[in-house]
Amino acid sequence: MSDTPHSVSGCDESGDRFRNLFANLPGAALEVVWRHGEYHIVDVNEAFESVFGYDGERVLDSPLAEWLRSENTQDFDSNRARVRDGEVVTETVERETADGPRTFQASGIPLFDGDRALIVYLDVTEDERRERYQRVLTRVLRHTLRNEMNAISARAETIAARTDDDTIAEAATTIHETALDVARLDEKARVAESELSATPESETVDAARLLREVCHEMGRTHGLAVQNGLPETLPVESDGKLQRVFSDVLESAAERDADCVEVTHDRLQGEHVAVRIHDDGETLPAQVKQVLSDETELSQLTHSDGLGLWIAKWIAEGRGGTLYFENQRVCIELRPALTDRESPS
Repeated sequence: MSDTPHSVSGCDESGDRFRNLFANLPGAALEVVWRHGEYHIVDVNEAFESVFGYDGERVLDSPLAEWLRSENTQDFDSNRARVRDGEVVTETVERETADGPRTFQASGIPLFDGDRALIVYLDVTEDERRERYQRVLTRVLRHTLRNEMNAISARAETIAARTDDDTIAEAATTIHETALDVARLDEKARVAESELSATPESETVDAARLLREVCHEMGRTHGLAVQNGLPETLPVESDGKLQRVFSDVLESAAERDADCVEVTHDRLQGEHVAVRIHDDGETLPAQVKQVLSDETELSQLTHSDGLGLWIAKWIAEGRGGTLYFENQRVCIELRPALTDRESPS
């Protein structure tokens, strides 16, 4: 083992930089060369021994697969072929070490010619384990919280219906409504978690049709009247999640006791169209407005209404748009579909 990759010789400045980089990489680094139909290890850095537990001198000139085995041989062969074709490949993989299997973020980088490559392994086993633990813990806590809140809500509703004391009835009603709001907050947190981990895939969707469907549903479930000023069709670059944006905004209006919502739109300068939604409900709390304008941390939200609007804003921004407040109206900016954009003058 040395701190000088075999693929770099001489004392030129670029060679010195490469040698220093190889020796000081934070993860286990291997230089490999293609021989007899597979990669062989020709050099490793010092971190290799501490990460994998193998003697650096022993692994030299050995096939890569002999030391860094993977149960998923198809995945191993696929990544090896991609690096051979000149592609930089980064994947989360499991590899055998002297102490058993570990999880790594592995990067394969072609070097100089098609026969040599640099492979760097960063151990992310503990990060993966903590993430799995947190997912399970969060799932259990949410399940318990949702069940307990539903039970509290039901009992409070029973108390309010059976008592003749107005003070007790009012307190029970408050408990009932608060428990329901906490349960709704849990559901919206689950949606937010799902959206944060999703990768948006843009396509052309009809914003007008999606809004009409949401308006029909909100009228049926909440009795909300909507004056829809959108055209018959409004093609935009987004995906089906845009329906969730409209739904969250109109649901926010309904939860603030709105009876009527007015929807207008206009084309802005540049490459966006604005859909503006005004309702006659109670004014949004200042805290919610501050969170949506990034003036306050999301953790300060205590009401499901604010989280629903934050989800809507996140979805819109993830698809090239945005959501903000303008003169007591919620404004959703969307990118028109390519075929519907105005030609530059």
